[in-house]
Amino acid sequence: MRPAPDPVDARAAIGWAFAWAGLRLCALFGAVFYGADAWAAHRPWRWHFYAEWELAIPYWPAAYPVYHSVFLLPLLLGWRARSVVLIRHWERRMATAIVIGGACFVLLPAELGFAPVDPGAWQPLAQITGWVAGRHNLLPSLHVALSLLTCRLLWPLAGPALRTALALWWPLLVLSVLLTHQHHLADVLTGAALGAWLGGQPGSRRH
Repeated sequence: MRPAPDPVDARAAIGWAFAWAGLRLCALFGAVFYGADAWAAHRPWRWHFYAEWELAIPYWPAAYPVYHSVFLLPLLLGWRARSVVLIRHWERRMATAIVIGGACFVLLPAELGFAPVDPGAWQPLAQITGWVAGRHNLLPSLHVALSLLTCRLLWPLAGPALRTALALWWPLLVLSVLLTHQHHLADVLTGAALGAWLGGQPGSRRH
């Protein structure tokens, strides 16, 4: 009869798997996302995936903290994951989303329609956002896709309180993408479709 696995060792294995997955995903994201953005910057043409009425969406720089809160979401998955299998599953799905997004960015380099607006006291966060978000990688929004994918994989592992928090937070995140003028509606909708597709059905697998 096999001895029961040591929960401390299992937790450590999950932690290391998550750390390495995060490093690999960061490297992949950097190469694909910023490589595609650099390529698009030298194209003589770019798509405009927005309607004129969308340009009336107000700019609200106070939404930047919500926009950047997405970087904390993977930590929740690493904390709640019960096995290395889930971490690997998440990494594969995230990598697939990044590669699909990168292909779209290369084939469909886009131009943001919003005119620059003074962010006032939020200038530091606005500047950081400009560095991180790129200029032409708009459709689909990976901010939306990767966050929804992670939320859907996290959902079966979450208790009632965390589920409520996620259900309230994710719509605010999507709204922040629009209110900080980082994306248009078509970007958000295609990002949500990509994240929903790769995330699978909530509760379909428990790891």
